[in-house]
Amino acid sequence: MQTSDEQRKHKRFVPEALAFVVFRPDFHKIGPISDISRGGLGCSYLYPVDEGSPVAERHHMVDILFSGKSFYISKISCSPVYDDKENNGQGSFMQDMVNRRCGLKFDHLTKEQEKQINFFLENHTIGTT
Repeated sequence: MQTSDEQRKHKRFVPEALAFVVFRPDFHKIGPISDISRGGLGCSYLYPVDEGSPVAERHHMVDILFSGKSFYISKISCSPVYDDKENNGQGSFMQDMVNRRCGLKFDHLTKEQEKQINFFLENHTIGTT
């Protein structure tokens, strides 16, 4: 599914340092966050070539980790917006893995999670995309 600026409800921000999303419950997928907003995030992750589209198929719970700042948000409910193989002209450094890019929409955030995401956006981002 293609997204355009007109469809976005929230301004997207770039993390000031490495921030990661970790997919629950098995924690086998982890990737850097490229942008984040009050409504969701964009990230990349590595996944085995022969296992299809692992994120786009279902609802997820994720954690957000921010390197060096002891920032952590746990058990964020989210839904996939898109999940595509990244075509950047380069192969993965591991032959049996493919780099994927996905967008996740936050679902049913608790008041505490909303507060933490707002804190993150206000204190740990460097601008908009």
